[in-house]
Amino acid sequence: MAEQRRPISAADIAAGQVAAIVTAAEHAAADIAARAEREAREREREGEREGDQIRERARAEAAQARQEAHAEAVRIGELARKEADERIQSAQQAADDALAQAQAIGAGLRQLAATLEGQAERILRDVQAGHRRLMADLSVGAGIELGAESPRERSGGSPIDDLEVPTWAEKGS
Repeated sequence: MAEQRRPISAADIAAGQVAAIVTAAEHAAADIAARAEREAREREREGEREGDQIRERARAEAAQARQEAHAEAVRIGELARKEADERIQSAQQAADDALAQAQAIGAGLRQLAATLEGQAERILRDVQAGHRRLMADLSVGAGIELGAESPRERSGGSPIDDLEVPTWAEKGS
């Protein structure tokens, strides 16, 4: 006695097919999700590698820029020192020249002072000698009567003839 099987209905067949399709879709979705997850991890690792490379290049470029900046700073510092040395040397030379000129002017002024002092002494002696002669002439003239000739008038000379012209005044004429 065999058991009788129930005939399979079209709805049962369709339900089975739908279940099979759903199961296949679930498997496909799981495969797609796993593949997407693997690709995402691979892209993440690739992104990290690229980020590491970019950071490493940036570090290298920064180190090179620092080296170049340091070299430029050293070069500029050396130029500034050289320029400062040249300016100091020029200033020292100018100071030495000014000192030499001042010393020459001082020597010239001392010589001029000595010359002027000598001429002043000669002028003073000449004036004193002229004063003595005038005083002598005045005292001689005071003792002579009116109308009498002085010895100089008898000789035909004038009192000015006895005055000596200073040597500095002779040079100018």
